[in-house]
Amino acid sequence: MLNSELLVQMQQLSNDEKLQIIELLKSDLVAAGNLISGENETAYRAWSPYNYQEAAQKLMSLLEQENAKC
Repeated sequence: MLNSELLVQMQQLSNDEKLQIIELLKSDLVAAGNLISGENETAYRAWSPYNYQEAAQKLMSLLEQENAKC
């Protein structure tokens, strides 16, 4: 089966079927050693620029300085 044929068929699946495929592929990758399982429920902090007013102010200040040079 060609990739394009597979993609078309996968797009027609229900959300539950798509999730089953994701879990199957994840399990295969973990078993092959190409993916570290995230099932240890360790929490990791992810930085996001949203609601970070200080960063926005600093960026605007730097942009204003750069514009002043031109």
